[in-house]
Amino acid sequence: MTNSKIRKKSIGNNGFDSEAHLLSEKSSFTVQEAYKKLRTNVTFSLPGAGCKCIGITSADRGEGKSSVTINLALAFAQLKKRVLIIDCDMRLPTIAKKLGVAPTPGLSNLLAGQTEAQEKLIIRIPDRRIDVLTAGDIPPDPTVLLESKQMVKLVELLREHYDYIIFDFPPVHVVTDAVIMSKIIDGYFLVVRHNYSEFGNIDDIIKTMKFAEAKILGFIYNGKAQSASYSGNGRYYKKNRSYGK
Repeated sequence: MTNSKIRKKSIGNNGFDSEAHLLSEKSSFTVQEAYKKLRTNVTFSLPGAGCKCIGITSADRGEGKSSVTINLALAFAQLKKRVLIIDCDMRLPTIAKKLGVAPTPGLSNLLAGQTEAQEKLIIRIPDRRIDVLTAGDIPPDPTVLLESKQMVKLVELLREHYDYIIFDFPPVHVVTDAVIMSKIIDGYFLVVRHNYSEFGNIDDIIKTMKFAEAKILGFIYNGKAQSASYSGNGRYYKKNRSYGK
């Protein structure tokens, strides 16, 4: 990770998961406008020059945070911004599947010293104009890797190459992986889902994030106000059991 040059491998557009509801010109007007507004709000919430590191999380599993992460990245890519997605959900990663790329090696392998950043870990998706660093192999304790010095150095290096780095974190009410990186994340968005999110859990994660001095930029409402292509699909309804204790 000491080399400032980061090489990337590319994939074609036939690798995309058709069920991932990715933002595109074919998306409904409502969906496109929603992400344009979100993109504008992010820009005003984090003014100034330099790379912006944005964390996306939620209270519970199944609220659509990973889809929001990808679509927000695509929204910035539409403005020809240099955008990287990092899948920090090393317990139940979904970014690789949604984008149709190989899940490993990835972030966990890099932080564990099993490979180097310049060994083509960052995947370029040319037709979408975004880059992605997948979660990698599932480690015994992701928290240890995320709070490591290696993670701090990695983010410092990547800031030199991108306008926006968007992190997909596990739900805060399930594990604390998101908040332990609060000192290197510029701000967080919390995804809440209509008729799904529980107020008590949302209140709890707000308190948790405030205690960690994490900057909450706002909430992203995922629900009936959006079209069906944005609201997600049935697989999201399974909740927290797979995360373990």
